[in-house]
Amino acid sequence: MFKSLITITLALGSISVFSDTSEQYIHRSEFFFCNFNDGKDYNDLLEEQAPYEDFLMENELQYNRINLLPIWDNDAEYDYIMWGNWPSGQDQYTEWGAYMNDYPKWAEENDLPPQNVGDCEKGALSMRFHSLLRLRVPMDERDERMFTDWRRCKLTDDANIADLKALYAKQEKLAKDFGLSGYGVSMFTPYRGNQMETDWDFLLMTHWYNTESRVDLISSFRGWRDVLLDSGIMDERSKHIESCSEADTSVSYTHLTLPTKA
Repeated sequence: MFKSLITITLALGSISVFSDTSEQYIHRSEFFFCNFNDGKDYNDLLEEQAPYEDFLMENELQYNRINLLPIWDNDAEYDYIMWGNWPSGQDQYTEWGAYMNDYPKWAEENDLPPQNVGDCEKGALSMRFHSLLRLRVPMDERDERMFTDWRRCKLTDDANIADLKALYAKQEKLAKDFGLSGYGVSMFTPYRGNQMETDWDFLLMTHWYNTESRVDLISSFRGWRDVLLDSGIMDERSKHIESCSEADTSVSYTHLTLPTKA
């Protein structure tokens, strides 16, 4: 999924809200690409990650982590991705500082063993996490795991991110009127610059809050596509997005939570 991203380092910026939708905002994100060490599996990872939630709560830190497990990814060179999020840059640097300066002592005081479940030397990257569209469902209707599709996209020479976001705001209204629910669209853009040449400008992620919503969107694809074509959104979007790769699909499990939007 992120094969060409692995050696990039990035992060996030200020919140941006568009009047057409209340669901557009910007967070900061990080991705760590990891392989399980011999004899270790996902249950071991959850056990290793659990104490950090206590540390976050004790120090009132704003951070959440989602574990991504690839299920359809032709070029994956890793077993899992740890995807962390902060509501702001200030929260990011506060949590980073606490992890680097305070967590080692806290772990020692709580007799935690060294972390040895996975090897994350594949690389890490930080990005701006732009929410473009959100059609939420109640918490009790959400699955424990969510399907996420990821595409690597390239912008046109005349692309305008603000105009692109406005198009997704219009798409959100059309989707509601069409009867769709239970999914969201986000884009991730580099923030510190690339350490290598890449052939993409941003990542486009679609996620579903439950399996039923994913099935509904797939089954109504033709009708929904016609709505987008008739609205002119697809033609307008092509002025900003030159191309996107085929989707790589992962299952996401939220492990650590913070009181922010998702």
